[in-house]
Amino acid sequence: MRVQQLKYGHFVTAILLFYVLTAVVADRKLERAPWPTGESRLSPYDGEAVESEELYFLFFYDGDSELSQKMKASVENLLEEGLAPGLFYAVDVREHPRLYYDHNVSGVPNILMFKEDKEGKRIMGFVSSDNLSKIVKRVEAN
Repeated sequence: MRVQQLKYGHFVTAILLFYVLTAVVADRKLERAPWPTGESRLSPYDGEAVESEELYFLFFYDGDSELSQKMKASVENLLEEGLAPGLFYAVDVREHPRLYYDHNVSGVPNILMFKEDKEGKRIMGFVSSDNLSKIVKRVEAN
């Protein structure tokens, strides 16, 4: 029985193929994502304590970022369809850099989910409306 040996070139080829396929799929999803339209349903958040909300979300974004704007459209879609329990607050990191650092956010877009004033989950990067809805439902159920 002959044993095949993997060579260095095989690993490099596999990594390059994985990277190219991942980049192509991610770009296509982002291109198909809608832009936000109309007036925002997100409440601005300035760092004040949220009163009597069992479940709430902080959406950190950069107003000049295409990725942030498309994620904002996903959040807006979730709110428009009435699928979001609790309140969604928007934090523009350029206007409130202190909140960005206080919550240890490493990049935008980023959503922090709080349940009874304790951070429960983080969603980093772009997420489609459908996937965002599934994540929010899962958090609400727990």
